[in-house]
Amino acid sequence: MKTVWLRKQGADELLLFFNGWGMDHRIAAHLLHESLAADFSPDFLVCYDYRTLEPDSWFIKEISRYDCITVVAWSFGVWVAQLTELPVVERAIAINGTLHPVDAELGIPPELFHATLSTYSEENRHRFNRRMCGSREALALFSTMSPDRKTSDQLEELERLQESMQTGYLHDVAAWQYNHAVIGGRDLVFPARKQFTAWKGVPQTVIADMPHFPFFHFINLQEVLACCRK
Repeated sequence: MKTVWLRKQGADELLLFFNGWGMDHRIAAHLLHESLAADFSPDFLVCYDYRTLEPDSWFIKEISRYDCITVVAWSFGVWVAQLTELPVVERAIAINGTLHPVDAELGIPPELFHATLSTYSEENRHRFNRRMCGSREALALFSTMSPDRKTSDQLEELERLQESMQTGYLHDVAAWQYNHAVIGGRDLVFPARKQFTAWKGVPQTVIADMPHFPFFHFINLQEVLACCRK
């Protein structure tokens, strides 16, 4: 995976953001910009591009110095985060994703995943984005922070994720657990009813009109973190 520091000011707290499939740092940069205007203080590290699930060699040493680590993960990043070696995590929020990302009962319907994988192209990339965003307004916002990546890069990442799920990265219980799940009622990628089942027993925030892309509804990181206080 790729990791990029977007804020490194020597804070005691780190917010570690695991982005979704096909993304880069731009969504996180947008969130940080909006968050700083509301007095956001933690350091901020974003992870993305899961063609390999191994972080950079400096990763664990750098993040181990923090007194408090918060994980925010979206979509496929929810699964990747729990496969990543982390120090003690104070709190962890999953947004529109599960620990079983391709699953008939707990995640993306397998037929939808395989259809995306087998037909992904520049044209279908735009179709996927429309499906992910759910409205013209959300799509317009997403277009201002859409990833600067080639379609071929995204397809390769999806292929590697499939291989990881099938081979060496079967899910094991991590040393930390998610303590809150945010579920979009209009998610057409990870259907809401499957998220409800996947997060049974975990506190949930349900936003009835939220599609898979959640950052039209969450303006900044403080609004995401506030879910844990409900």
